[in-house]
Amino acid sequence: MPETTFDIPALQTQDDADAVMFELQDLPCVVQADVDLEQRQAWVSHSNMIEPQDIAAALEEAGYPCAGWR
Repeated sequence: MPETTFDIPALQTQDDADAVMFELQDLPCVVQADVDLEQRQAWVSHSNMIEPQDIAAALEEAGYPCAGWR
């Protein structure tokens, strides 16, 4: 199962982290997710049926654009 870490510079507050977490949990094919406010990153375990760019697009749509992922 792929695991992707997203860099999200817009993460500033716990409310931001909560919003990102809710967005990730609502995506289909996301198995597990975690948000690290201090590092301004989100870690996502997902199936092959969703691509990292699709997750990044959903985060951008929610107002949290990614600076990159790995």
